[in-house]
Amino acid sequence: MKSKVKPILLTIIIILAVFLAGKYVLNTLLGDMCGNDIVQKVTSPYGEKVAYIFTRDCGATTSPSPQLSILNKGENLPNKSGNTFRSDKEFSIRWLSNMKLQVIYEKNSETYEMDKSVNGIKIDYVGK
Repeated sequence: MKSKVKPILLTIIIILAVFLAGKYVLNTLLGDMCGNDIVQKVTSPYGEKVAYIFTRDCGATTSPSPQLSILNKGENLPNKSGNTFRSDKEFSIRWLSNMKLQVIYEKNSETYEMDKSVNGIKIDYVGK
């Protein structure tokens, strides 16, 4: 019985090692297919938060998407989808106070995310 367990266990370990090595190589070579291009960076009145309007593009199979993320001062915009607002059309923003941001967007746009509060900031949406 012991002689059958060792080869099976060794085979499982080899398969797992090959899988993990392959995943690492693919991630290293291909990386993330999406990218963010910052359109506008707007700091809150007291300078504690930063609102980034950016375009996220994931290649030929999707259209570029205007998005919004609110981050703490000193944080870099990650290569991820926006954490606040995502749309299919351009939009604008303005700080109403240190803790409140207004997003002005087209009513006929398709929105994929419209968070009411992010990172301690209240978001007010105005469709035009």
